[in-house]
Amino acid sequence: MYVFTRTAPTGHRRHGARTIAATGLVAASAIVLAGCGGSGGGTEVDPGAANGWSQEFAGTELNVLAEATLNSEILAELAPEFTAMTGIEVNIETAPFAQLVQSVTLDFSTGAGDFDVVSIPYDYLGAYAGSGYLEEITPLIDANADKVGDGFNQEDILPGLWATAAQWDGKYYGMPSNSAVTMMIYREDLISDAGEQAAFKAAYGYDLAPATTWEQYYDIAEFFTRDAGETLAGEVLEQPIYGVTIAGKRHEAAVFEWINYANSFGGGVVSPEGELVVDSAGSVESLEYMSSLGEFSPPGYTSATWDEVTAQLQQGIAVQAISWGDTAGAMENPEQSAVVGKMGYGDVPVLAEGDDPHALHGAWTYTISAQAENVDAAYLFTAWALSESVQKSIGELGGVPATWSAFEDPELVASLPSWPQQLSSLENALARPRNAEWPQMLEQLALQVSNALVEESTASDALTDAQNEITSILGDKLPLKAF
Repeated sequence: MYVFTRTAPTGHRRHGARTIAATGLVAASAIVLAGCGGSGGGTEVDPGAANGWSQEFAGTELNVLAEATLNSEILAELAPEFTAMTGIEVNIETAPFAQLVQSVTLDFSTGAGDFDVVSIPYDYLGAYAGSGYLEEITPLIDANADKVGDGFNQEDILPGLWATAAQWDGKYYGMPSNSAVTMMIYREDLISDAGEQAAFKAAYGYDLAPATTWEQYYDIAEFFTRDAGETLAGEVLEQPIYGVTIAGKRHEAAVFEWINYANSFGGGVVSPEGELVVDSAGSVESLEYMSSLGEFSPPGYTSATWDEVTAQLQQGIAVQAISWGDTAGAMENPEQSAVVGKMGYGDVPVLAEGDDPHALHGAWTYTISAQAENVDAAYLFTAWALSESVQKSIGELGGVPATWSAFEDPELVASLPSWPQQLSSLENALARPRNAEWPQMLEQLALQVSNALVEESTASDALTDAQNEITSILGDKLPLKAF
């Protein structure tokens, strides 16, 4: 188990096993908009609403598949406006991460052609573009320049997202569909409580503040982990509270969380030179550290993904987490959250003071299937989704846009407490590998990170096994080139 080389303070108990219900927040759904008629049949266009958008493709029907997130829900609500301007009908289907990847892979590999536009996780770009499943986007941008109406400007898209979300082997295969990025989410009200600050300093010898290093993050996790009946910020707890929550299930969520630690410990998956570093000293130390946080996490953390982490923060039973910025809307939603106005947002901590912080890109990509019946109509939809008014609406309703204009909008900056951190994290974020073999690599990493977290293997043995399996998967493609 990972421990920092210092004497732990007294007065904060480690907790044994308890049971807690895991709450999933996202379910697959299908949303049908503006009718279900086929191409060419009876779609009404409002000429006054066109705003420069072409009506050449009126009557075309597009099938869109996207992750079941707030961004997708908002886009579905707004899509009738697109239909009114262009006459293009849109059917949006949503699914959770893993189910979406399965559906997309099956649709592409079998040639079923069920979807025209698919929002994919960017790290699958190599697997799909490299197999010829996606349309290159640059020719479509050029060919439809006179068909795109008011509000769309490709230069408004955050530049770092273009390279991360859309570039593969020197070409572009889509446009960023969101700007999801990791950050530290924490209970600002508890960390700023005078009584808790005094107790923390007495126990640890330094001032309580949002963590900037992993040692501080660990101390805060330990300090705030308390049983029902103990006191927190002057009130007696009716249920336990945990100093941290982590996503530890055998799932992409655990891998992505581990990469946040690994990046700052000097490890990770692939070095800047393209060498595999899964079993490096920094990678092993970071996984040991992640495992150590389980002691202060809600029971069942080895079965938790992003959904459970979000729910535990919303319910106020966890004090801090490394999670996605697109959950900030859920934290501040009074219909869903018990911690509205109590949360703070900060950089992912670093190993040592003075190190540069690094978040993790989580952007998704609007891609157009090579089997789409009308690639130009599909492109118009993706351009509209990235237009200024749509992006601002996404921000207003709690989603995460992908444009400068949205992140710099004065009204949004004033009303969204996570906004400055979202942009700061985007500016220092690192990308996951995007090579064609990434899906198989991810499967191995999920297995071995899980093995370490459930203590079926040491962190060192688990990552050695992952390194060996991934080396076999990649074969003579090492070192990997940058994409």
